[in-house]
Amino acid sequence: MKAQIIAVITGAVAASVFAGGLNTNTNQSIAYQRHVMRYATTDNDAPIFNPAGTAFMEDGWHVSLNSQAFWQTRTIYTESPLFDEEKKFEGKAQIPAMPSLLATWHRGDLAISGYFGIVGGGGKLDYKKGIPSFEAAVAQIPGLLTKNGLTTTDYSADLSLKGTSYIFGFGLGAAYRINEMFSAYLGAKFSYAINHYEGKLQNVQVNPKNAQLGLDGEMVKAAVTFNQLSETLASYAEQAAEGAQKAAAAAKQYEAAGDKATAAQYAAKANELKESAKEYAIKSKTFEAVAEQVSDKELDVEQTGWGITPLAGISFKYKDLTAGIKLEYNTSIEMKNDTKKNEVGLAAYDDGVKSHSDIPASIYMGLTYALFDNFRISAGYGHWFDWYADLPGDQEKHAEGTDEFLGGVEADILTRLTVSGGFQISQYHLDDEYMSDMSFIMDNVTLGCGLAFRATDWIKINVAYFHSIYDDWKEKEAYGSNTYKRTSRGVGIGADLDF
Repeated sequence: MKAQIIAVITGAVAASVFAGGLNTNTNQSIAYQRHVMRYATTDNDAPIFNPAGTAFMEDGWHVSLNSQAFWQTRTIYTESPLFDEEKKFEGKAQIPAMPSLLATWHRGDLAISGYFGIVGGGGKLDYKKGIPSFEAAVAQIPGLLTKNGLTTTDYSADLSLKGTSYIFGFGLGAAYRINEMFSAYLGAKFSYAINHYEGKLQNVQVNPKNAQLGLDGEMVKAAVTFNQLSETLASYAEQAAEGAQKAAAAAKQYEAAGDKATAAQYAAKANELKESAKEYAIKSKTFEAVAEQVSDKELDVEQTGWGITPLAGISFKYKDLTAGIKLEYNTSIEMKNDTKKNEVGLAAYDDGVKSHSDIPASIYMGLTYALFDNFRISAGYGHWFDWYADLPGDQEKHAEGTDEFLGGVEADILTRLTVSGGFQISQYHLDDEYMSDMSFIMDNVTLGCGLAFRATDWIKINVAYFHSIYDDWKEKEAYGSNTYKRTSRGVGIGADLDF
């Protein structure tokens, strides 16, 4: 049960809550939200999507200010013989503000650009009623007690689980226009990761019934009751052991006196009491162990780590066609525990312990073509090399790599007004061993749409809506079957400044 408790807590933030790879957020601008395919852009959000494309900008400063808000749920429907009916477990994540800042300075053939954003994780995920694997562990207690002579039909427990995860990214680099059609980019990204896990297991109660032990079927606190039962059974074991010794001594006396029949009766009684003493001792130890597992526990751990990512890119621009390629190398991040409480007793969360949580290498490519002066279409592809990274819990062994396919359209319907929309298809190629109620992410289709309004010659306002539709995932577990579902929707507003 202790292992399941900790896994619940860490699983609460195991996956990114935004668009992108397993732990990468690609939505770093409102232009991305409303258009989706930005890997060939030469607009103000180019520093993160197509950094080599910044070399094709006009001279001056180009800044993009963005803020996004998200609402997400992760829901598990569980069927199990341990439960009277199908049970629903839901975790919610609300992110009121996800800011990002992108900036480019351009002069001649040179562009220097940088950005700040939440490039992985994001927000707080809260499972107020736990998850199936933990519920199943608690639900097994009535059966355990019933087998040990305490008829038990009900249980309850208070479980509080919260997980927060952020990876803050700071990127900086330079692009150079080699000629009228080609440009190249080199840069680096500094990532600082913070995870905070808080978990509490409290007030586990059951309703055992056993007249001999004074239990009437009312709900009682499990830890206190099990400790009392352990002490009572230990006393019974001691009494039985003493009785066995006395019976054995009597058997020897009658044997010496030549009364074999009576000696045999006492010998049999001694063996019977020995077996009783052994049975009472085993039950005492069992209840002592259960009492320890269901006693109140708390975990409070913060993990921090950092890593540096080399970046490279090339871009192509000829008449109405623009293309871009960006490569991010694997980011090695070593997380270190700062533990306030670890009452669950797992060494992996002791203070000072280190573990790896890499950001996988990735490649992005896209192109944009202007069919007309006021109408543009875009297509792109992204891939994450998940199998190459060192992920928490050796998850990379169960991941082949993430693929995404993107498309977008954009039309200038008025002199200062642009409408746009796009889609992203994400395929994660995970096996059953990766997926669990503690960490699940499914293939999805994300749709985005929005408006861009140029308020002045140097200010453009972007607004957008972003919605992801996830496939369901079903799997068998030892305690039953789970169906996983996710929802995600977001809105954003931002401003692009040129001066």
